[in-house]
Amino acid sequence: MNWPDAQLNEIKSKDDLAAYLQDLAKAIGDGRIALENPSTVDFVDASARWTKAMDGFFKNVIGEPVPDSPNWAIIAAIFRAAVTYE
Repeated sequence: MNWPDAQLNEIKSKDDLAAYLQDLAKAIGDGRIALENPSTVDFVDASARWTKAMDGFFKNVIGEPVPDSPNWAIIAAIFRAAVTYE
């Protein structure tokens, strides 16, 4: 799979995911990434809504169907999308 966010392409393990999430938190804290869902409930809700809608993302952006078995990169993508998904 070829993610449009190059960092997602590097995530192969749970340690990679943990490092990505730490970097994501730092980028949000530093203001490099705007946070559209600042409350926990909004973030979790955005995660759920993006997950439900990710078939369209995979079809239109990735050019593949959503895999039957998620991997560490897909989990990271859900977190990343929830930061800005409205």
